[in-house]
Amino acid sequence: MSIGTRRICVATTLLVVGGAVGVCAQSADELAKQTQNPVASLISVPFQANWDVGIGAREATGTTLNIQPVAPFALTKSINAILRVIMPLVSQPTDNDVRVNGMSDTVATLFLSPSRSGKLIWGVGPVLLLPTATNNALGSEKVGVGPSVVALVQPGKWTTGLLWNQIWSVDGAVDRTDVNRGFFQPFANYNLGDGLAVGASIEATANWDDEDAWNSALIVTLSKVTVLGKRPVNFVAGAGPSIASPEGGADWKLRVQANFLFPR
Repeated sequence: MSIGTRRICVATTLLVVGGAVGVCAQSADELAKQTQNPVASLISVPFQANWDVGIGAREATGTTLNIQPVAPFALTKSINAILRVIMPLVSQPTDNDVRVNGMSDTVATLFLSPSRSGKLIWGVGPVLLLPTATNNALGSEKVGVGPSVVALVQPGKWTTGLLWNQIWSVDGAVDRTDVNRGFFQPFANYNLGDGLAVGASIEATANWDDEDAWNSALIVTLSKVTVLGKRPVNFVAGAGPSIASPEGGADWKLRVQANFLFPR
């Protein structure tokens, strides 16, 4: 079934005389815009693979697979809660030709957002850092908390916005450096139709207690909503240069993502 301006059928049925028929819920373009909205009422499970190219004296490549489930639910008739979790699986190179592999720290955010937004779509809530790293070199060994805010607009074919959070450590290993970290992500997407979109974002992390404070990259993406079997999926490919990085940081980032969608 083509899904350009036609509609994607989800697992909703109506009983009629002689059997059941499927109800087509959302078009590819509608789903594409929802995937660009961090507080959309859309269950999704993204698998995001990243390659950081040019690390260290050996100019090696580090890899990160982010598993990022998103689960929205209604708190009241007027307020939605959107739980977003990022669980990174990392393979990090070192200058002595040995790679460090394992899980890094988990970041979980709970956004509270109006169920009926106006022109400005927004969400606010707590962000939590969990010390889930399987190797000390891949995590902070700290528990951290802080605020998170997202705001965006979606006029016509555009989606533009900003996501921000700040994490301070509140507990954890006393011999490890405290966490005082900010994250900034301005983003813009233009929907071309037929579920196809181009976008750009800056992903910037600031370590406020370090002289090499910023680690950021500009990522340009191309995405497409399609159907894999009967499941809507948003495929994303992206790449971009490092804007600022600590000494020995990556020069480029490459990205491939499969975002499995569960429309209601």
